[in-house]
Amino acid sequence: MQDFETFKASREKVDPSCRKFSERQWQKAYAAYCSSRERVSDGGHVKTGESSKRRRGSNRERSAPTNYAHSPVVRLRNELRQNSAYGDLRTVVDILAWVAIGLVVLAGGLRLAFYTDGSVALAALLDTAVQVLGIAVLRFLAHAVIDIPDIALYKHISKQSSARREQAGEE
Repeated sequence: MQDFETFKASREKVDPSCRKFSERQWQKAYAAYCSSRERVSDGGHVKTGESSKRRRGSNRERSAPTNYAHSPVVRLRNELRQNSAYGDLRTVVDILAWVAIGLVVLAGGLRLAFYTDGSVALAALLDTAVQVLGIAVLRFLAHAVIDIPDIALYKHISKQSSARREQAGEE
């Protein structure tokens, strides 16, 4: 396992934007790194006595339909997001998206209240639906952009661990 300074240096190589991190954000990122390393070394099994402090996200368990639960892509995405240093940013994006959707729906409702002609009201309704759809797409794109540094870090760590395994196998 890397010490804090080595972790910080490798993270700055992978993600130059993390140079702006506060000390608290660095500590959170390092704690997430350490917990992910523990999970990987434990074979990916979460310990049953895990404290609620170590969990990321909401306290309630997120349930996924069984057809999605076994997908490696979904498991990887969930693991990356649980150990992400950008959880606060993801929350801000979600809040802003919901506020924007609320404002668009409110404006659409006001337009529907004032337009009495059926075709104009239908056009206002469709315009509102397109705007809500656009906000949802932008939210998903923002989450994808937020995940990029974590994916790069994950790939870097997995390359290092596979190189160590190869070295251990040669000896």
